[in-house]
Amino acid sequence: MGKLNGKVAIVTGATAGIGTGVVECFAEEGAKVVITGRSIDKLNKALEIIKSDNLYVIEWDISDLSILENNMNKSISFLGGLDVFINNAAFLNHIETNVSFFDKTINTNLKAVYYTCDFVAKYIVANNNGAVGKIINISSINAYQNSIHPYYISKSGLESITKGFAKEYANKNVIINGIAPGYCASSINKVDVEKNAFDSRSKNRRIIIPEEIAEIAVFLLSDAANGIVGQTIVCDGGALL
Repeated sequence: MGKLNGKVAIVTGATAGIGTGVVECFAEEGAKVVITGRSIDKLNKALEIIKSDNLYVIEWDISDLSILENNMNKSISFLGGLDVFINNAAFLNHIETNVSFFDKTINTNLKAVYYTCDFVAKYIVANNNGAVGKIINISSINAYQNSIHPYYISKSGLESITKGFAKEYANKNVIINGIAPGYCASSINKVDVEKNAFDSRSKNRRIIIPEEIAEIAVFLLSDAANGIVGQTIVCDGGALL
């Protein structure tokens, strides 16, 4: 407990699954967190689940770049600064692919991540007086599984964004890394681990749970991980082996 005391963070897409797991872990470790999502009702439900006085919610569709600066400034004002940003929001349509879904996927999973990384990195350099700031991009093992599906394409592109921004800002006290979950008990995968934790695709035959991703994030945010730069940590139960 207390590994993140004094840290202030923004977590996108935090109304369920990995996002909620990360926020809950951060709150337990002492961080003050702004959580975002497209539905205020779901955000308020997340608040009821997590139960922390150090949380603030903003209804925010991260793919809408026209409101990015305003919502960033609103979040920073509440937090009193910013030293941690978690790009977790994602869009996935399992059923069909058309131009609308393709654009929504790229805009949410790739374009929004690019511009949030750009904003946050520049903010940290300009305002944190040389203190280290960190960004974590939540990717997926789909980034390494070749497919023409827009979601897979977006996660492959996310790898380049993570490495590119990490390379650009490593000497400016901004450390950027990623986490690539495997088949996870998250809303995007429509998995309820309480009903069934078995997964035949993973070598250990079980679903990854959000708390495991959250613990990796806490490690990457610690000083022990300051030498890890531009890497994506895969947590998939051996699915890619």
